[in-house]
Amino acid sequence: MSQKYEFKQSRAVPAPVPVSQVLSELIALKGLSRVQGDQRLTNAWKQAAGEKISGQTTVMGIKNRVVQVGVENSALLNELNSFHKKSLLTKLQQEYGKQDVREIKFRLKSKANK
Repeated sequence: MSQKYEFKQSRAVPAPVPVSQVLSELIALKGLSRVQGDQRLTNAWKQAAGEKISGQTTVMGIKNRVVQVGVENSALLNELNSFHKKSLLTKLQQEYGKQDVREIKFRLKSKANK
């Protein structure tokens, strides 16, 4: 009672993927795009804020189109929030892109972050 069974191998062959998509995924996985984006944001901040303000502040990052900026002292923090926030936001939107930035939040940098 020997029966022969015939097994057919069927392989699912994936559809070809464009090289551009593969490279995009690789760059995203390695985190290279974030480094470049952070540098672009920092450069835009330096252009928008000018040498004096950018020398006393640090761009901490961007999340949900809100740029977080660390400020060295409370006097400057108060001045930026009270008098310069709107003009800095407008300049930053011109440098970095209006669709990418909707607000700036200034934070006092702690001694540990320096």
